[in-house]
Order: sequence, then C-alpha cells, then structure tokens
Amino acid sequence: MHAGAAPSRALTAGLLIVVGLSACGTPPPDAATLLKQSSHRMLDLKGFHFAMQVSGFTGAGEPVQSAQGDAHPPDLQARVNLKEGGILLEVEVIFASNNIYLKSFTGGWQQLTADQVAQFFDARTLFDPHSGLFAAMTDTTSVSRGNSEKINGNDTYRVSGQLSGARVHQLLTLIREQGAYQATYWIDSSTNDLWRARLAGNLFDASQSATITFDFSNHDHPVSVTPPPLG
Repeated sequence: MHAGAAPSRALTAGLLIVVGLSACGTPPPDAATLLKQSSHRMLDLKGFHFAMQVSGFTGAGEPVQSAQGDAHPPDLQARVNLKEGGILLEVEVIFASNNIYLKSFTGGWQQLTADQVAQFFDARTLFDPHSGLFAAMTDTTSVSRGNSEKINGNDTYRVSGQLSGARVHQLLTLIREQGAYQATYWIDSSTNDLWRARLAGNLFDASQSATITFDFSNHDHPVSVTPPPLG
C-alpha cells in the first residue's frame, strides 16, 4: 500500500501545480511590448474618434484649449476651441485631399496654408504615421507597466515613460523642444486599442507645467472626410 501511495500523492501534487498555474493565467506583456502592439494597432485603424484637452499653463503662444473630431489620417475633421484675448472661440477644421479648410465663427469655409494652420492646430503632425503620437509610443523610454485601470468601462494597462522634448515637438510644434516630458498611455488589455494618452511637463513654458490628454473611441470605425464647399 505504501508503495502505491507515493505515486498517487505525487500525481495529486502535480495536478495541483498544473491547476494553480492555469488559475494564474498568462502574465501580461511587458511595457515595451504593450507600446509596440498598441502603436501598430492604432496606425492600422480605418478611423477613430478623438478628444484633446489642454490644462495648466499655455500662454498666448498656444491658443488651443480643446479639440474633438474623427480621423482617418491624413484626413480629419474636428471642432477646435481657441482662446483669443480671454475669449473662447470655436472653429471647425477639415484636412482632406491634402488641403486644409477652416470654418470660423463668422461662417463660411476658407482654405488655409500649412503655415497658417500650424499657428494653432496642425492635426497632420499630431497623427502623422511616422512622427505623430502613435509612432511616438515606440520612442518612449524608461517605460514601466502600472496597475490595471478602467477607462470608460474598458480594462486597460497603464504604461508610463518619457519622451524627449524634441520628439514631442515633432507631433505638436507649439510644444517646447527642450528637456523631456512624462508620457502615459492606457492600453486595452484585450485589443491593444489606445483609450487614453497623456503628456505632462513644462510643455509651453520653461517654469510652468501643463498637461495634454487625448481620449480615443470608435476604434476602427470607418471615417470618410470630404472637402467642404468654399464661401
């Protein structure tokens, strides 16, 4: 009996180990892998909705307070809130067929040059496939994965790291090129969708902090943008 009991106990112990390992599940990817997978996912989307919010110190050189719209880069349509002389103004912008259009509070669409739109909100650089926000995810350094968090009801991994000022300046040219900024990403634990991204630091002034938060939704919903009628 004793000879048969030992193999039986060994088999039971082995089964318990297997069950225990199965209960633990597959460990989550490391921070760098999460950023790479999410970057590829976002760059491959047929479209998405975005909302951008700027808080903290901006100064006169950065008039944008918020923006939201739909994009299939390089095409995009958005409503942008600008602060001019203490007054908040809403304008509409469209990037379509390599042209840029603006509809101000006075009404009517007009075509803008690249230099004109760069003074307040050039979404072409923000979502550029080579130098924009999604591409910058894989350029983030000193990365670490934090605790799981829910963003708008979605389970996400929070990944934090740093982006150089020069790299962030590429995607939003009004941001200072000096130093480094904190970058945080909330990545869906199942789909790799990016639900939120945040840039923080002395973005617009060497001594005063600011934060830009991007929220994304409607991942991979097709977006079609057409040029508006002028006038």
